[in-house]
Amino acid sequence: TEYIRAMPSGEYGDSFVGQRVKTALLYSKVGIYPSLYLGASHHLMRAIGTIVEESGGKGGFASFMSLEKVFFFEVGIVVDVLIQERETTIIGQQKELLELSTPVLQVRDHLLILPVIGAIDGQRAKQLTDTLLRSIRANRAKIVVIDITGVGAVDSKVANHLILTVSAARLMGTKVIVTGLSADVAQSLVTLGVDLSALNTVGDLQGGLEEAERFLDAQNVPAV
Repeated sequence: TEYIRAMPSGEYGDSFVGQRVKTALLYSKVGIYPSLYLGASHHLMRAIGTIVEESGGKGGFASFMSLEKVFFFEVGIVVDVLIQERETTIIGQQKELLELSTPVLQVRDHLLILPVIGAIDGQRAKQLTDTLLRSIRANRAKIVVIDITGVGAVDSKVANHLILTVSAARLMGTKVIVTGLSADVAQSLVTLGVDLSALNTVGDLQGGLEEAERFLDAQNVPAV
């Protein structure tokens, strides 16, 4: 009732706008989409228009048109909030999906595996690096195996992202082994002029884990 009475009140300042924003946040919380809100608002305005028409009062049409201006002002506020909240939700979901797509797994103390599956773009590469570095710190990892067998295509851009990730891990005192880089892909990257000397590569994941175990044994790190 308070919400509807505010429309013809003649006061459309901060209090009016704040009330509409608060209501829009409530709509978003319960899952009301802009299309549903617009449909309900249209139904409300038709009902109000019918009442004005049936009353037959002088100047009723002009009053209704003034009220309609307020209605469109209100709709703009509410829809903007609904869309912004929806976009915030989508961005959060995308971030969660990215984190799920790059799980860092602990094999044993100080040994992590990062299986990478799917395409790698700039945003995902940054998220991959951030996730790995956080896991290295949290687990005090001495060595990480990054397996790229599941990456559909490895071009110069992907290779450069890997080199940057490896360099960042080294700065934290962690050795990185990259597995799943086939001979054909390696040859293509060399042809493109990508410097692979910074990468410690092993043919497959099993070989990478074996090398990692040998490294930890040499460092006298006991398996738990």
